[in-house]
Amino acid sequence: MNINTPLFYLLFASMVLLYSCQEDESVEEDFGVAFGIRQDKNLADYEAVAAANNPALPNFKAVIAFSYSLDGSAKAEYIASGTLIAPQWILTAAHNFYDASEQKKPALVKGITIKTGDDPNDPTQTYTVSQIVIHPTWLHGNQDFQHANDLCLVKVSSPINSITPVKLHTTSTEPIGGTIWFCGFGDYSGAPGQNPNLESKKHAIENILDRKVEGLKTTHETTVYSGGLLAFDFDDPLGAINALGDNLVNADEGILGAGTSSAGALNLEGATVEGDSGGPLFVKNGSVWELAGVLSGGATDPVPGHKKSDYGDISVFTRVSTSYSWIQSVIK
Repeated sequence: MNINTPLFYLLFASMVLLYSCQEDESVEEDFGVAFGIRQDKNLADYEAVAAANNPALPNFKAVIAFSYSLDGSAKAEYIASGTLIAPQWILTAAHNFYDASEQKKPALVKGITIKTGDDPNDPTQTYTVSQIVIHPTWLHGNQDFQHANDLCLVKVSSPINSITPVKLHTTSTEPIGGTIWFCGFGDYSGAPGQNPNLESKKHAIENILDRKVEGLKTTHETTVYSGGLLAFDFDDPLGAINALGDNLVNADEGILGAGTSSAGALNLEGATVEGDSGGPLFVKNGSVWELAGVLSGGATDPVPGHKKSDYGDISVFTRVSTSYSWIQSVIK
């Protein structure tokens, strides 16, 4: 049988293109938008870990939810996360309560409510706030994670004695390439199966610590404050998206410095989502899990076509060890 050569190549090219498109569609179906958790897991899996109080894992009980307004009114329009570090002090992110690009002054304490327990819709207890202390250089400018000053200490009106505070990590031994845990109350109300009218429950994710930065400094008046950063990326289960291990390094990633990153996703791998801000990154020091980072934000466009909290997301934390002196000066 004779085949017209140009026609044959045209048919062959069409078949290759069709197969290629089908393959691309398969990849798209494999990945899609993960939004904070692996697509092959349920949010309930992450919530269960946070609620289990497993003694081999961090003290997730110490992670609390903030529900607040910015103007001091009773109409709470925002959520955030924080960690109890002393009976009357919670460590969180400064940007939760003061963003100079959107506010003239920090949020009023009378509009802030603290909720303990795993479900902020049915909290174990609620507390009011007597004072918020924002890092001095954040309060007077330099409001970006690259300045490593996105910290705020919240004083509870009465001590929280029913929860054991977490220990702070005070040395430069945060384990690059080691497993860390994050916990928060990020907003999953838009995710499938979640009630959009309810606040999301506490969840915990595990990841690999990919970056740590020190030597960052900010100044207010004559005082120089030291700072540092920690970061991890959200790897997909197939190992194809590895934002801190690829060749694309944008300005935000450049701030985090050079390094490598494993492409393997952990069992409960995840990213951070809106509402997780101020939540803790835990590292293990010997047999004790310690608070090493406070969620500040994320790198912009870490991979092509990136969507917020999807695979490739890079979460950036203000490093506790480099700001330990300031924290202690407030809560002493």
